[in-house]
Amino acid sequence: MAGKKPEVETGFDLSKIYVWIRGVESKTYNLRRELDVLKNDNAKKYDKLSKEIKAINSDLIELKREKERLDGKMDRIISELKLTAGKDEVMTMKKYINLWNPLTFVTQRDVERLVEQKLAEKSKKEK
Repeated sequence: MAGKKPEVETGFDLSKIYVWIRGVESKTYNLRRELDVLKNDNAKKYDKLSKEIKAINSDLIELKREKERLDGKMDRIISELKLTAGKDEVMTMKKYINLWNPLTFVTQRDVERLVEQKLAEKSKKEK
């Protein structure tokens, strides 16, 4: 009976269906547990990211305020620098100072002392 075909079952085997349903239930339970773990992880990560974003926003606001303060200070410095003498004016002053040579100026006291010394020397010579 080499040409005989195996018989195909046409009826339901309740034990196989029961085992199959238990397997599906087990897989479903495992998937639900994994889904719960993922939900909890995502919730924790979301909370952490929310806190970090709030901290970054706070830092950003502080940086903006600091930038505004620095801009104000820079504006004041620039306005003060505009009131100072420029390079050409400084060079002109340098030329005049070198021309006049103020180190050779004498005070009124120095002149009076020199005159008194000369008069004293002259009076000594005359005696």
